[in-house]
Amino acid sequence: MLKLLYMIKLLEEDIMYIEQLLKKKPIIAAIKDIDDLSDIPKDKIDIIFVLRGKLSNLNNIVKKAEELDKLVFLHIDMVKGIASDSEAIKYLAQEIGIDGIVTTKSRLIKDAKKENLITVQRLFLLDSESLKTGINIVKSTKPDFVEVLPGAVIPELIGELKRELDIPIIAGGLIKESSQVKELLKGDILAISTSRKGLWNSDFN
Repeated sequence: MLKLLYMIKLLEEDIMYIEQLLKKKPIIAAIKDIDDLSDIPKDKIDIIFVLRGKLSNLNNIVKKAEELDKLVFLHIDMVKGIASDSEAIKYLAQEIGIDGIVTTKSRLIKDAKKENLITVQRLFLLDSESLKTGINIVKSTKPDFVEVLPGAVIPELIGELKRELDIPIIAGGLIKESSQVKELLKGDILAISTSRKGLWNSDFN
């Protein structure tokens, strides 16, 4: 029991640390292959979301990201060559060394927590019904962060989500301009995930 409480405390400290990183550098670089890592500005980005990948090259991506001193979150739903189950989560945590996962699958959030990974529940909010469903999912799984898509077109839904949930929110999808990023960060958004390299180099503090 004491060991479990200790691990929970460590995880809570990790979550607080990541929140502080994102408050200072609110852009998350969403990458699609290992070559994208070469374009990440060292002083503007601390966290990477790996949106695509294959099991065969995942280890190289994580190693290179670690060399750049970046935290790696894997969108596990999109990885080729590995099943989306508890054994896959264990392998990714213990053998590959990812820092966290992004997923639309609520059952994987629970599996990732068992491996002390930081968890991001991805939600697609299109209308009031999907908002209601998303709130119920998050209340059930209790992820560390929520990523909401499409971030550019649903600020009012994000506001309602924030009122219902005491969880940091990341916005992603269809965010193309610096002005959109600035507007979202004024509201209930902690950070922005984007694959647009022009936004990686922008300064939003």
